[in-house]
Amino acid sequence: MRIDKGQLSKFRRNRLGAIAVEYALLVTFVAVPTVIGLTTGGVKMLKDYRAGREAMLKPTP
Repeated sequence: MRIDKGQLSKFRRNRLGAIAVEYALLVTFVAVPTVIGLTTGGVKMLKDYRAGREAMLKPTP
């Protein structure tokens, strides 16, 4: 069984396209929610940090 060079290059292009789609889905379903979660959590952590710093720096308790 011989594979024609045209068929082989078409297979490679299809495979590269599938890999690109997989990476796009990975970014969409994993990285974007992770960044959103870290951003949301970071805002709360910064708020808590500032409140704690303010409490420690008060001259009287």
